[in-house]
Amino acid sequence: MAIKKVMSIKNSKIVIILFLIISFISLTILTNYIGDLSLKNRESVEKLQPSMNNGENLVDKVFNFTNDRDYVIFSNNIYFIKPYIYYISFQIVTPHECDMNISLWDPEGDIYDIYDSRPNTTLLTQFEYQEIPFGVALTGNYTIKFQAYLTENLNIHIKIINSDLQCLQDVIEPLAFNNKIFFQVNKFKNEGNNPLHNITLKSDTLYRFYFGRYSPIADLTQSETRTYFNITSSINIQYKIYINKTLPGVCQVEFFDFGTSVEGTYIINMTIYCRVLYVNIAYAIVEESKIADGTNPNDPDPPPDDAVNNTKSGIEITIPVQFTIGTLVFIGCVVSAPTIIIAYRKRKNATGI
Repeated sequence: MAIKKVMSIKNSKIVIILFLIISFISLTILTNYIGDLSLKNRESVEKLQPSMNNGENLVDKVFNFTNDRDYVIFSNNIYFIKPYIYYISFQIVTPHECDMNISLWDPEGDIYDIYDSRPNTTLLTQFEYQEIPFGVALTGNYTIKFQAYLTENLNIHIKIINSDLQCLQDVIEPLAFNNKIFFQVNKFKNEGNNPLHNITLKSDTLYRFYFGRYSPIADLTQSETRTYFNITSSINIQYKIYINKTLPGVCQVEFFDFGTSVEGTYIINMTIYCRVLYVNIAYAIVEESKIADGTNPNDPDPPPDDAVNNTKSGIEITIPVQFTIGTLVFIGCVVSAPTIIIAYRKRKNATGI
């Protein structure tokens, strides 16, 4: 009897150990799956963020400006990425004064005059900080020239950094910016080019249209930028929004709200006129809210009730294989372990008889 009792204890321990091993395996599978899921979610969030580091310096150096060489040029070696905003700044760091002109050439060789202090009545003085924003419409290598107008040799601190902000992101609320359904930053020529965009819009929905100029203009007397803006609906109804509308200054945004009546493809036609050679214009469309549910007794062909009630949300839920296997193994352990122990004890008692 003592031997059988010892064997019974050993067999019970074996069952318990097996139960613990299977439980550990199932929990390990579940833990690994949850860890993989967390990693994927974290990677998804990181992909939504801009790839550049906040405040990354492209240039940060004090340069000599002399009577023999009164300029500094970065020749095709400043890499800008669309559609981000970059800040170009400078200040005199010796006890001197001068005027400054800054010109920029994009990857296509087109020139932007973005800063000129000469129209001012006074010269720039020591530590008089100047900062110029520039929103990028073309990704690539840029050339930037700093031309000083001086009478004495002096030193100037030049800094070029990215802001880690996209055009319009600096003025639009974060939630609205994340909900945009359309976003572009384009270069417009001074003769009035007008790109057409086909955008799918919902019916009975309110949309907000944003747009603004993101390239500075050195000559303020030539900085006026005007726009004609039309929207044509999917049933060919044209809406005139702006006629010869003057846009605000650099990095300042204009917007209007537009409520739709029908769904479908809308044609967005924006024409830009400016007095300089080129300007960069950013524009976006944000879905604001639902205006109405679309109920219309005059509609000759309303959607059937079943079509309204049985519409899918568009969200598909799937259960990964690892999660299913781990769950089934764990439940099987919990259910089968007591059964095995009871069956073993019945067998033991039957053997004892």
